Amino acid sequence: MNNIENFQYPSPEQKYKVLVRCYTFNHSKFIEDALNGFAMQQTNFPFVCLVVDDASTDGEQEVIKKWMERECEMSKAETIDIPTSIVILVPHKSNVSCTFAFYLLKQNLYKVKGAKKKHVDPWRERCEYEALCEGDDYWIDPLKLQKQADFLDKNFEYSAISSQSQMVYSSELTSKLFSRELKNRDYQIKEIIGSRPFHTATILYRNMNVLRERPSVFSGDALLFSSLSVLGKIHYSSKVTGIYRKHSMGASSTCRLEQLKHDFNMIAYLKRLDPKYPVNKLKSYLYYTLARGPKDVTCKEKILYSLKSIYYSFSYFPRNLLFICRLIYGVFIYKTFILNRDKKSR
Repeated sequence: MNNIENFQYPSPEQKYKVLVRCYTFNHSKFIEDALNGFAMQQTNFPFVCLVVDDASTDGEQEVIKKWMERECEMSKAETIDIPTSIVILVPHKSNVSCTFAFYLLKQNLYKVKGAKKKHVDPWRERCEYEALCEGDDYWIDPLKLQKQADFLDKNFEYSAISSQSQMVYSSELTSKLFSRELKNRDYQIKEIIGSRPFHTATILYRNMNVLRERPSVFSGDALLFSSLSVLGKIHYSSKVTGIYRKHSMGASSTCRLEQLKHDFNMIAYLKRLDPKYPVNKLKSYLYYTLARGPKDVTCKEKILYSLKSIYYSFSYFPRNLLFICRLIYGVFIYKTFILNRDKKSR
């Protein structure tokens, strides 16, 4: 698709209060739950759900079409055929506040830098807030969008609002709360780095132009949370509003070393947002992620990244007890991989 750069992508004619962005790939078993979670939202404002299927190979696009024909007002549907996608704009049948924009991509754009973003940006221009939910997660609170939008309308010092979620393990048929925090509270910059205090599908944030300049990284939610923490406070509600599915086909379960290395691109961006941003703490977290995350990391690389993580931890030791944890982790890696290897070689 050589004309991705210069093509004029569809944009909405009206303004919406909230843009719900849903990227999905091979979620045919789960996508209906996500769509139902969007359609159940009770709001006094219009919102649009942008569902981008990245050329799924498991029949997900057919599942989406059948759901659309059953749940949406197809007599009012508008279909646009563009080089990258079949675009279907259609209002929900019973929820007058809810409109869907389905992008059924013709080719997988996962590795094409910024390609899916170009489909979304024209809609961002017409929306005040943005909410996220991938195709394998879903919302269970019908007032999620209304309550979160009301909060941001009244509290301009906040850049975003999030909430508790239930984490469900598909293989084990078990679940637990995502966050250990059981009370309502606010999060600041340093609390966001190196932690994931809430799940991506629970957040609603202000649609600011500076956020669209974020670089392409694998851990997009980590960069988003860090950016939002620079731009304002993030409020957290202890009420469960959604379900986070953990399964073997999730992105975090299939990531590779080269993908995670792209996360270092966020350093310059965050430094530009805030010259005083604690970069060394971020570097420590990124190297720690490299050491423990991808399955294709060698033992030698694990040790190297662990040592780098410990090195950058010195910048905020002893205030941050994470240093001690990572030091212990480095010793564990050494004993497990180096000493055992030496014993076997004797």
